[in-house]
Amino acid sequence: MSLTFVVGTGRCGSTTVSRVLHEHPDVLSISEMLVGIKRMLRPGFPSVDGREMWRLLTARAPFIDEFICAGLKTAEFRYPYGSGRFDPASKEVPWICHCMLPMLSDDPDALFDLLAAEVVSWPVRTPADQFRALFAFLSELFGKSVVVERSGVSIDAVPQLRQQFPEARFVLIHRDGPDCALSMSRHPVFRLRGLWAEVKRLHGEGPDLEQFRGLITPPFDAERFMSYPIPLTFFGEFWSTLLCQGVPVLAELPPGGWTSLRYEDLLSHWATELARIAAFVGVAATPRWLSAAAAIINGHRPASAATSELGPADLAAIREACMPGAQAIVTAEARLAAAKGVV
Repeated sequence: MSLTFVVGTGRCGSTTVSRVLHEHPDVLSISEMLVGIKRMLRPGFPSVDGREMWRLLTARAPFIDEFICAGLKTAEFRYPYGSGRFDPASKEVPWICHCMLPMLSDDPDALFDLLAAEVVSWPVRTPADQFRALFAFLSELFGKSVVVERSGVSIDAVPQLRQQFPEARFVLIHRDGPDCALSMSRHPVFRLRGLWAEVKRLHGEGPDLEQFRGLITPPFDAERFMSYPIPLTFFGEFWSTLLCQGVPVLAELPPGGWTSLRYEDLLSHWATELARIAAFVGVAATPRWLSAAAAIINGHRPASAATSELGPADLAAIREACMPGAQAIVTAEARLAAAKGVV
């Protein structure tokens, strides 16, 4: 079973890549698996049996439930809220149901039941081996030969992923820093990070949370939540920090161990870029798949910081905030190109 992780900062086009790969008949495209289990990949996390594994997979994510109830639902949250078995108003939606299972099946509740019956019977294994077993089960269930996992904010997990899954390959997807930061500033999950940082900056490490109810604590006030001013430089610095953590680790891999994909290139040269990524993960870029991919990609017209209402000073500030991350990408890609030239 071939395993590839698509890693990025979030708001960088990785969801589009996941949707495109989902259309390929040979690819098991798993979305947002890492959201709830990053801690399981840390050194020293104990081995678990199937019952504990299922408990971890089905833990609740109350803040996502609160987002849904407040009308802050985003495209990543694909569960059939209102008609599915689990109700966000009761804070009972397992985290794998918000994003992961709906990407795999039009009936996430039925898939949930299949996994529940299977996973609890598994023996004690390391977390990484439990996930290998999960990948294998889903691959057989859906008749796939290649597994590609993609989570939004995953570049910072590369050190752990490389250690726990030495057989895996990586695709780094990245987007122009200021554009990515602008997109983050308009997305509820990233805004929550920014709001917490802003509250701490203004009020210290122990603010009176009651005065921020509806802003950083539920129930969320959607209008206030989305309109509260957060410096755009926060998102640029966050973008850079993530890339500076993970990209140098990727650069240490051999040429066949990772590749890079620029979101802007995917939009403008989708056929060429998808053929390259397909070959990297180990599948053929068939005409039928490329046609399905084009229908997904051609609908994207991402916002640009350069053409936004940002003034020259603000635009210069966000570019400066993004400079360390941009340089990390340039350095890693130059090293990859040089290594390929030697090979």
